[in-house]
Amino acid sequence: MVNDSAISQELQGNESWETCQENRDLNSSTEGETEGEFSWDTQTQELLLAGFFYGYLVTQIPGGWLCDRFGMKWVFGFGMLLSSVCTLLGPVATYGGTGWYFASRFFAGLGEGVTFPSMMAAWSRWAHPSERSRLAVSGFLGFNFGNAIGNALTGYLISFDIAGGWPFPFYIYGSLGCLSFIVWCFVGYSSPSEHPWISREERDYLEDGLKLQNKRQRSVPWGSILSSGAMWVFVCAHFGQSCGLFTLLVNLPLYYSDGIRVPLELAGLYSGLPYIMQIVGMVLYSRVADWIFIRGFLTKLTNRKLATGLGVGLCVLLLIFAGFAKCNVALSVTFVSLAMGAVGIAFSGHFVALLDVSGPFAGSCMGMMNTGGTLGGIVGPYIVGVVTGNQSDIRGWQNVMWIVAGIYAFGGLSFVIFGTVTLQSWARTDSEVKEDHVDNDEYDVFVS
Repeated sequence: MVNDSAISQELQGNESWETCQENRDLNSSTEGETEGEFSWDTQTQELLLAGFFYGYLVTQIPGGWLCDRFGMKWVFGFGMLLSSVCTLLGPVATYGGTGWYFASRFFAGLGEGVTFPSMMAAWSRWAHPSERSRLAVSGFLGFNFGNAIGNALTGYLISFDIAGGWPFPFYIYGSLGCLSFIVWCFVGYSSPSEHPWISREERDYLEDGLKLQNKRQRSVPWGSILSSGAMWVFVCAHFGQSCGLFTLLVNLPLYYSDGIRVPLELAGLYSGLPYIMQIVGMVLYSRVADWIFIRGFLTKLTNRKLATGLGVGLCVLLLIFAGFAKCNVALSVTFVSLAMGAVGIAFSGHFVALLDVSGPFAGSCMGMMNTGGTLGGIVGPYIVGVVTGNQSDIRGWQNVMWIVAGIYAFGGLSFVIFGTVTLQSWARTDSEVKEDHVDNDEYDVFVS
């Protein structure tokens, strides 16, 4: 898609750059690779990649409010449809110029922006407290599985040279998204009370556990949410985690193909491995976290902070090691993949804790928290564009790894030091306020 040779010729002559050309020389399969059609420099590429996150930012809070107020089914459904249609139109927009392609990615981001607020709104009505860690991270399993499959398949889809080569994945993924919307129309429901097939026993189990019965629809207390110290801790924690995640999500294929200089097909495969490892980390540790909660070995607060501290701490160390790996393909792939597996552990921390503190306003609170996370998605590609300069310079990518490690550390420490799991006063029903149904050992200064 992008003509890297044309860009590299413009950047030759700087002896301070260090490349992994020996890796490219060892792969004879690259001799037949065709050059891309578009001579976009590094800054232009990163701006276009960030276009998605600009749109994604806009619909975070409105999406959460719509989910809490009217239910998440159609908010999520139409968001998925908009993103899928924009993906289908991506190749046409690309030939129209960088402005049109930026616009297509922006509107795709608008549609995708409601995804996580919708998911949190769903789990606030579907996830029983004893199953919360496992179910809350389950939505991310699909997110990671899709990224793993997409990264692994895209290089091969392009190599088939169908529909022009690089446009082919746009058509495949956009079509799958449209089909998913059709299926969702018939199987998705916002709450147990709306579901036509659920058993009476399961409905009673969920509604009793979550206190959903006879609950009046309340307006979202935005003033209390925005002035809540607890919520701003979540924003900081999610900024750190999402900035690191989105930076790697967007740039791993470039890191492997341009930085370490492996063939495009292998770059896609290697880029998918971290998401498989993240799935493993999520599934295994979410079960451990719920088991610890059910057995009462740790307080809920300590349990959530343990997940964050352990996951983020391991991730930071592994990303530092990945920076030192430089052109060693095996070590780089191993360290980055294990780092993302550690991030999977951390999802049982602050991400699940948001459900604990926000009650019926989980969608709106997720919108606020993910706004901070989306800013990380905008900042991340900008950092890569500035730090790498020439994407073939492995020392630039080394610095990217270390910067991302520092950002992860900031987010993790924010929650470990200041985080809470106390249901906030603005999220409690009248009966809960009267009963003062809050665990005393989890009370802290950020209750508001």
